[in-house]
Order: sequence, then structure tokens, then C-alpha cells
Amino acid sequence: MIGVTRINVLWNVSIALLLFFLSAPLIADGSKVPPPKGDQCVEDPEWMRVKHFETVLHQRDETVIRGIRTEKHSLKNCIECHITPNANGDYARYSNSEEHFCASCHTYAAVAIDCFQCHADRPESAIREALKRQQADGTDPHQGLQMSANDLILKSNLQSNLSSAQSK
Repeated sequence: MIGVTRINVLWNVSIALLLFFLSAPLIADGSKVPPPKGDQCVEDPEWMRVKHFETVLHQRDETVIRGIRTEKHSLKNCIECHITPNANGDYARYSNSEEHFCASCHTYAAVAIDCFQCHADRPESAIREALKRQQADGTDPHQGLQMSANDLILKSNLQSNLSSAQSK
């Protein structure tokens, strides 16, 4: 009886490992992912497709726990390169999974993340432009979307900076 149980456990572990290793190329299907701005990623693209989550978690620990901030693997650096404007010049939000670089891959891989509840989901320059448009024509670029804490903080800082610049 113990031998049968041991074989079942080994069989299940073997199947799980096989599925894990075979799923990496499927997850790395880049056909639906918008192209980045740059010509060269900070790491080999194949390696990043499989290991980027480990890199993001490592960078988080280095930054939050150890206070070490570097640009090479920072989320802000990734967003600056990988979140690109569409044909209309608009930047997709994470909630727009078809067009957002991160969301398109996470949706394809059926992965749920919570990064963008706090972190900006588009380049800082795109946020600044959206705020300028809002001030110019009174439209709200966040209408219908739940604003992240990062957007609220950035909006507050940018509006006070724009107000002080206009008063000069």
C-alpha cells in the first residue's frame, strides 16, 4: 500500500513539473503583446519572459527591505519602456488588457497581479499629459476608472507643481 501511494505522489509531482516546464513557452507567446520602445531589454527576452516575476520580487525586496534602488530592474523603468502609445497616441491602462503590455501577457497567462493598485500603470510623461489635458479642456482622464494611490499622489503633486509654475 505504501508503495502505491509513493508511486502516485511521484507520478503527480512528475506531471506537475512537466506541465510547469512546458507552459513557459506558451506563456511567452509574444504575438498578442505590444512591442516595447527600446531595441534591447535589460535582460535576454526569453529569460525575462520566464523569470521576470522573480526579478520583480527580488527588486521589491532590494528596494523596500534593504533600501537599495537601482533602475535596471525597477518597475518604473519597465513601465517607461514597455508601455507605449497606441495609434491615437493614447497610453493604455492596465484595465485595458488588450493594449497594455503587462495586462496582455498576464491575461494570456491567467495571472492576477496587484502591482497597479499602488504603482503607476503608464509612464510618468503620459500621466503628466493626461493631467494637462484635464486642466485644458476639463475632461477627466480617470473617469470610470478606480484611481490607484500612486495616481492620487502623483496627481496631487503634479497639480500643485503646475499651479505654482503657472503663477510665476
